[in-house]
Amino acid sequence: MRTSYQPRRLTKRNPWPIVMAYAAIALAIILALTVFALTLNFIFDALLADKSPVTVATSAPEPTSTPPPSTAPAETPELVRHRDDIVSDGRLLAYDLQEIMQDQCERYGVPYALALAIAEVETHFDPDATSPTSDYGLMQINQCNHEWLQGLGMDPLTHAGNIEAGVYIIGGYLDRYGDTEQALMAYNCGPSGAQKLWDAGVYQTDYTRKVMTALEHWTSILED
Repeated sequence: MRTSYQPRRLTKRNPWPIVMAYAAIALAIILALTVFALTLNFIFDALLADKSPVTVATSAPEPTSTPPPSTAPAETPELVRHRDDIVSDGRLLAYDLQEIMQDQCERYGVPYALALAIAEVETHFDPDATSPTSDYGLMQINQCNHEWLQGLGMDPLTHAGNIEAGVYIIGGYLDRYGDTEQALMAYNCGPSGAQKLWDAGVYQTDYTRKVMTALEHWTSILED
């Protein structure tokens, strides 16, 4: 039995599901790109944070004014312990005696040049010298002074003790009179003998003139 042809009717599809699908895909792509961009930014910031800061060296500014001179006192040159020019009348003052004299001068506050001048005028640096008036040793300590000096622990009959005794005595006179020539007069004549000279108006003798000349000489030598 023949039937008559009837064309199929096309149903009209709803377009919104497809649009929504594309929109979802686009949104996913945008979110993925956003996350990727944030990740790159985070990594870049971390790398910058790990880098050490760069320091630029700068030179110190030039002074605008001359600094004031130092007010520190100049150092006193150290005294030479052994010298070959401590000579009188061809006799060198032995090195060990030079040391002893320097040490005793420092101990009793006596200029080394003054002690050298007395020793030169008295004995020309002969540590074993004696005189007809019972003066002994390098510094010519009279016998009348030996006992009380020995009571102080000084033996004028030894080289070291004789030097210490002489320096001790002249140091005491320097403190007592405050004048080098008066101290020398007391050293040479004794305090009572010197007082008699001063009472007579005499404040200088041949002995003091010789020692003062020698003092000037040894002062210039030691300053070289």
